[in-house]
Amino acid sequence: MAKELRSGYTTGSCSAVGVKAGLEALLNNNFCDEIEFTTLNGIKLNIPVYRLRVRKNHATCAITKFAGDDPDVTNGIQICAQIKLVDKLPHIERGMYFENFVLVGGRGVGTVTKMGLQVPVGKSAINPGPQKMIKDIADPMLAESGKKAVITIFVPEGIEKSKKTFNPKLGIRRGISILGSTGIVKPMSEDALKDSMFVELKVLRMAKDRDWVIFTFGNYSKNYCEKLGLDLEQTIVISNYAGFMIDSAVKLGFKKIIFLGHIGKAIKIAGGIFNTHSRVADARVEIMAANAFLCGEKDETIHKILKSNTVEEACDYIENKNFFTTIADKVKKRVEEYSRDEIECEVLLFSFKGATLGYTENFYKMAGELAGKN
Repeated sequence: MAKELRSGYTTGSCSAVGVKAGLEALLNNNFCDEIEFTTLNGIKLNIPVYRLRVRKNHATCAITKFAGDDPDVTNGIQICAQIKLVDKLPHIERGMYFENFVLVGGRGVGTVTKMGLQVPVGKSAINPGPQKMIKDIADPMLAESGKKAVITIFVPEGIEKSKKTFNPKLGIRRGISILGSTGIVKPMSEDALKDSMFVELKVLRMAKDRDWVIFTFGNYSKNYCEKLGLDLEQTIVISNYAGFMIDSAVKLGFKKIIFLGHIGKAIKIAGGIFNTHSRVADARVEIMAANAFLCGEKDETIHKILKSNTVEEACDYIENKNFFTTIADKVKKRVEEYSRDEIECEVLLFSFKGATLGYTENFYKMAGELAGKN
C-alpha cells in the first residue's frame, strides 16, 4: 500500500502564526511554544514556535516552514515576523495598510516590479491570502489593546531560495513570495495526486448519482458556485491535470462539466494543452496574442500582449471584449473534443480581480438547470 503523503503549511500560515505569537508576547505577556491556528479553509493546526524574542515594544518570532511531502524549495527555512508597536502608523512605500497596522516585507521577501500579479507593482510580495490571515489575527488583538503596529515579514534565506523559483521571471525581485490561498500545502506527487482526484471524482459520481461535475483550477471559483446556487460539494480542483480529469469523468459516466477557471490556466486549454503545469508547456501569451489577432486587435495591442509578464496583465490590454467569449468557446470545444464528444461542457472565465471575463452562450442555462437539481 502506498504511503499517504503528508500535507504541510504555507509561508502565509507561518507568517500569520509568527504574528500571533509575537502579539501574544507583546500584548498579553504570553510566551507560547506553539500556536493554535485555523487556516483559511478551516483546518486547525498547532504550529511550533522556533524562536521568540521580545524587547520593549518589539517582538520577533521565527516559524519553521513545513511543506509535508511536497518538494517545496522553502521547506525547512525560517519565516519571521517582527512586530513593532507604534503610536501612529508611519508611511512605508511598500507597505499595505489595515485598520490597526501596516504590513511590509523585509529582507528575503520579494518586491513586485511587473504588472499582472495579485499584488500591485511596488508592494511587497505578500499575497491576498496571507494578508487576510494576518489581518484576521492582528486587527482584533491590536484593537482590543488600543495599539498600532508595524508588522514586517522577513525570510533570512529568501533571496537565495528565490533563485530556485519563478519569481525572477515573474518580476518579483530579491526574495520569495509569501503565499497560500488556503494556508495548507498539499503534496504534489503526480501519481498520488491523480489517484486521489480520481477517487474524489468517483465518490461524487456514486454518492448522489449525479452525472455532472464542476471543474476548477483552484479555490477562487467557490464564490461563483455560491452566486450560481451550485453545490460546492460537486466541485473538484483539477490542478494541472485537465486531460486526466476529462478522461476520468468520461470513464465514470459524467455527461456534463461546468468549467470555472482563471484565464491564466484556461488559455492553455484553449490552445490544446491539457497538462497546464508551466514545466510541461507554457505558451499562454502566445495563445492570447494569436487569438487577439483573430479578434481584430491592433498590432500595438498584440505586441503588448506578447511582452506581458502574466496573462492577468495581458487581459488589461484587450480592447475587444468578445475576445474572452472566443476563448471560453475554444475551451468548451477543446474539452468536448478531448472527451470524444462524450461530455457537454460550458465555461466561465475570470480574473484574479474577481471580474467575470467571458463565458459560453449556454453557461448560465446549464448552471441554472444544475442548480435546480441540487
